[in-house]
Amino acid sequence: MKLLLAGEDRPGALLRSLEPGLRQRWDVTVVDPANAVTRLIDRSSLVTRVRRRARTRRTAPCFHEALEQLQPDVTLVIKGSGLTSQDIATAGVHGPIAIYYPDNPFWRIADNADAAARLAAADLAIVWSDRLRLALEPTCQRVATVPFGYDPAWFPRSDPGTQRSGIAFAGTWSLRRERFLRALEGLDLTIVGWGWDNAAGLATGPPRYGSAAGELLAGAAIGINLLHPHNAGAHNMRTREIMASGALQLTDPGTDGTPFRDGIGCRWFSSPGQLRELVDHYLAHPGEASALATSAQTLAAHETYEQRTAEISQLLGRLL
Repeated sequence: MKLLLAGEDRPGALLRSLEPGLRQRWDVTVVDPANAVTRLIDRSSLVTRVRRRARTRRTAPCFHEALEQLQPDVTLVIKGSGLTSQDIATAGVHGPIAIYYPDNPFWRIADNADAAARLAAADLAIVWSDRLRLALEPTCQRVATVPFGYDPAWFPRSDPGTQRSGIAFAGTWSLRRERFLRALEGLDLTIVGWGWDNAAGLATGPPRYGSAAGELLAGAAIGINLLHPHNAGAHNMRTREIMASGALQLTDPGTDGTPFRDGIGCRWFSSPGQLRELVDHYLAHPGEASALATSAQTLAAHETYEQRTAEISQLLGRLL
């Protein structure tokens, strides 16, 4: 059966991780309806932001053209930036529409004000957090939770017992993240992601995508997971990526979207001081760190995007 897979198509994008598993089950055609925007996504100047906004206007016509030409049995949209709720409702004449939304639709910085309405217009909304699912249930036709996974092509499972050193954090700058990571000054800490240019005194670098991010985490003794505010307490994709890399995961508390608990596959911290204490302890006791990281892989190494696409395919099949 024919599946139209629509979303941001570039290295490191979620669509690229889901596509292989979906192709095992569907006749897949990929379209990036915001292709002109995707090409500018790694640039942050004011001129580029204006150009991205202007090019967003081409997204809906490209999406509808793909639907008319392909006539898919079902369409899976990844997030749907640049599409309105009316675009999704209109697209429904071509068959069922599902949206997998990998952000927080109530966090307007990550999308526009129409994001939640876009999900309500779809035949199926898929989110990665039970908390978001419960918040969307009153307005959506159908809503399901499929937690994040990891892509073994980019984050191959690595033995926690191998030679490791240092601490790694991969993620966009926020004031809270900087405050916590400054507690680790003086240690072998590597930070990569957007927005860290002005964090004086911290060893920072640009974002790393795909296998480059996997290599960073695979060489680290400790991976730090500071949840972004838009996660609303739910665990993000980094949760499984650190697990697969074999690094010990030190993370914000939270049970939404993760099988890990404090002392079971990870350790939790709630203050910069506690984070520093945990880092100092596990750097001095690598055997304990390795044991916890190994237990994390026992719990979640199977949670790849191939498994996630099997779950998504079941949900899509129910729409037919």
